[in-house]
Amino acid sequence: MDLIFNLIACHFIGDFALQSNFLANNKGKSWEINFYHAITYTSTFILFSDISLTFYSLIFFSHLIIDPLKAKYGIIKTIYTDQILHIVILVIGYYFFV
Repeated sequence: MDLIFNLIACHFIGDFALQSNFLANNKGKSWEINFYHAITYTSTFILFSDISLTFYSLIFFSHLIIDPLKAKYGIIKTIYTDQILHIVILVIGYYFFV
């Protein structure tokens, strides 16, 4: 159970504390910038969580897909929905890959 709290902490650090204003304002304009954000986000998990390569990949690729659905395409309307989706991915990964 400690791991799930670690994963959620990594999520908030990677998605908020390590996301610069530039990345936040421009990730919806460019796939390249979104890629950099997803790498930065995932690196938090690599540094602070001992999980499988498959789980790291799930975290990276889901973030690469979910963020543009809000920032670029407007399919996801609120930050709450965006955050819930990221947390759901972590819970799914926890149950399938740990």
